[in-house]
Amino acid sequence: MRNIYTLLLCISLAMSQTVPAIALSDLEIDGIIGRMTLEEKVGQLFICGIGGRQVGPVPKAHITKRFIGGIILYAKNIQTPEQVAALTTELQKLAQTTPKGIPLFIAIDQEGGKVTRLHKGATTFPGNMALGATRSQKLAEKAGDVTGTELAVLGINLNFAPVLDVNTNPKNPAIGVRSFGDSAENVSQLGSAYIRGLQRQGVLATAKHFPGHGDTSADSYKKLPLVAKKKKRMHDVDLSPFRVAIDAGVGAIMTAHVHYPELDLKFPATLSRTILNKLLRQELGFEGLIITDDLEMKAIEETHDIRHASVAAFQAGADILLVPWTLKKQQSAYSAILRAVKTRNITKARLDDSVRRILKSKNAYGLFDRNYEHIANPKAINSPLSVVGSRKHRDIAQTISTQAVTIVKDTPGILPLDEAPKQPVLIVSPSRDFSNTFMKAHTELAHVRTVMIPPKLITRQYIPYLLSSKPSIIVVGIDNLQHAKMVHELSQKTSVPIVAISTASPYHLRECPNVECAIATYDDNYYSLLAAIEVLLGKRQATGKLPVLLNR
Repeated sequence: MRNIYTLLLCISLAMSQTVPAIALSDLEIDGIIGRMTLEEKVGQLFICGIGGRQVGPVPKAHITKRFIGGIILYAKNIQTPEQVAALTTELQKLAQTTPKGIPLFIAIDQEGGKVTRLHKGATTFPGNMALGATRSQKLAEKAGDVTGTELAVLGINLNFAPVLDVNTNPKNPAIGVRSFGDSAENVSQLGSAYIRGLQRQGVLATAKHFPGHGDTSADSYKKLPLVAKKKKRMHDVDLSPFRVAIDAGVGAIMTAHVHYPELDLKFPATLSRTILNKLLRQELGFEGLIITDDLEMKAIEETHDIRHASVAAFQAGADILLVPWTLKKQQSAYSAILRAVKTRNITKARLDDSVRRILKSKNAYGLFDRNYEHIANPKAINSPLSVVGSRKHRDIAQTISTQAVTIVKDTPGILPLDEAPKQPVLIVSPSRDFSNTFMKAHTELAHVRTVMIPPKLITRQYIPYLLSSKPSIIVVGIDNLQHAKMVHELSQKTSVPIVAISTASPYHLRECPNVECAIATYDDNYYSLLAAIEVLLGKRQATGKLPVLLNR
């Protein structure tokens, strides 16, 4: 199978270019649109998900019968960089066989942190909140640059990142550490820097989720959130990063499945002409692509079936409809738009407007100028794939993780821990990675004991067990709210000093205010854990600054 993937690895040398190339004139694009059938035009409006890691019957039908404009890749489609490159090349070559040969958008959610699709062999970054803790536009731009470089050589040309939501609600279940923080200025600066880095490599950035998902208390995957915020407050906070992104030339903006009564009494943003057309297009002057969030989410489906949602979103002003999961719904959405044009519920002028914007975006980022037939030699020293997961790129990820580590609370005399403790240290670990990283970083293990937090935690039984070893200090890793509450109860049962390390949301530290020391890493990757442990042992100074207020 490896040999097959190697033989199929058809990566154009042009795909590694760092400057988008304009292959077609506006007149030529208009000529293409003039020759397109109605079915071909409607197909360009869709980005759909597929099953498997190779091109099977479903993507073939999507591309050759429905002429869809793009494919989105998820973890189920991804194995290795070589396999992804082979898949994207085969998809593009299939698109070239269609009558107009229009190249595909190949999209992915490669935000970093908890929303990362490419793992094995690629460079994985911590999430946006870690970048927010560094306060470094330079590092944000490098993160975008590295991500864009690796996506481009794998044939991925559209990234649904960065998240520009200002996370002003600590209980937000959908955003949290995906945000750069709760400061509109910090989000704006770091987000625009990331966009510059990503798009420099010929990959479209997508600012999301417009007009802001940061103040929600519900997850749009499960239900429709409502934000009852005054219009002025939204303009001052939530919309600010999008304005800056537009000024930075962001290629696409993704809509939020959120209801904002102050902006539109009836419809959520994805279905609101007032929000997408009047606010985003006219008031903010955005000329790029408007892409819906997943139209199969419960936030939309609880009130609109996929046919009505697709037509309503397009009528509201969306250019691209994202239908990633269900074949029947993909077919229904396509048929619904086709029918709406034929019955004049959608005008042909409106359809052509979005198709033109889509083709111009593909042209601006060099998709028409790439030779997808070129077979790169995978054994060549300068193979484009050699940059994916390179030492240089991993060093940048390590720098971000290290500079993000933040001391949230520090009681004098606790830190740093003695590297060769005479009294027992108890490590309460939420994962094997946490405990293993600590043990590898510690040079003297004689007085260190590690225990794992059980999957089903019964606090009243677990705390006596932890204290039975009579530790002199307790170090606890926290990666969810239940762990944080256990730590709080533990702090009430003992006078033994506790050091809490949040490996996920820093908001979890609010639930255990009585610990002696608290450290935030914002991520549980190896580099973040190692940096936190080196801070514990006094080998490194913590330089990160909290990008959110914990006492909000």
